[in-house]
Amino acid sequence: MMNKLNLKEVDNVSKIVLVILVAIIGYFLVFLVTNSLLIPKQTPMMRMMGEAMGTNIMNFSTTNSIIINLISLVFAAGLGFFASLYLFGLQSKDKEYSIMKKALSEDEKAILDEIKKAGEITQDSLRFRLDWSKAKVSTILTNLDKRDLIQRERIGKTYNVYLQR
Repeated sequence: MMNKLNLKEVDNVSKIVLVILVAIIGYFLVFLVTNSLLIPKQTPMMRMMGEAMGTNIMNFSTTNSIIINLISLVFAAGLGFFASLYLFGLQSKDKEYSIMKKALSEDEKAILDEIKKAGEITQDSLRFRLDWSKAKVSTILTNLDKRDLIQRERIGKTYNVYLQR
């Protein structure tokens, strides 16, 4: 069975290589599209010579080739930038969460884990999932709320609880 790739567990060197690969592929795709739009149709002999010599790729000798390459480079740089934001952004939130959990009690960790799993949960649901008293859950949630780790919103007789954004 094929396992799904978890980008959170990929090391930083692999992420950098992946960003560079995305940028290079983006460059060539944009280059092919803009080249076919901006360069006039060539005769078969000119096309064959161009393919053999790799004309226009990173060639800044004519106005058209400058435009094509600049468009491709800007697009590739932007694509690489957003890929790096995505890949390295995945790691930071989970790292912060794991570092934060080291300073908490086991009960606080258990509550935060349940909130993280659910995304948003009511205080009563937490009580039933953890099989704890109403007072215990309320006290721990109050302490977590004072530390700005969670947010609570009053809904009727209970609270909706979610991690601080």
